[in-house]
Amino acid sequence: MKILVVSSVGGHLTEIMQLAPVLADHEVVLVLNDEAALPDFPFARVYRIAHAERDARVLLNFLEAARILRAEDPDIVLSAGAGPAVPVALVARLCTRARIVFIESAAAVARPTLTGRLMYPIAHRFFYQWSAVAHFFPRAEKASIHFG
Repeated sequence: MKILVVSSVGGHLTEIMQLAPVLADHEVVLVLNDEAALPDFPFARVYRIAHAERDARVLLNFLEAARILRAEDPDIVLSAGAGPAVPVALVARLCTRARIVFIESAAAVARPTLTGRLMYPIAHRFFYQWSAVAHFFPRAEKASIHFG
């Protein structure tokens, strides 16, 4: 199975890479929105897209997402946020057969993130990590990423 992991650099990448033992049995392609040291993981390929901050570069991210999705044709698009998740997931949802899986950040303890609110209607499966945000995502599932 080919999994396209989409992440901003920093904590979101650290969080999603806690799933490395699960990802290890699959072909994993990484999409990052900035330069950063890569996690110790055998990614098949790594794409770097423009770092958009709710500005016009988001439009560029849509074009970059279309190019990457056409080249990779993933089975799953997986993200824990932040910014690059939305354009990649939206293009994937509209133009590919990929299933969209989103994990709301562990930092969203009491209120959902903006990315989570945008991803909820796009994602085929949506996971939150704290019960306090459950009522924001009625069809989502509770799951926690354990850091260690």
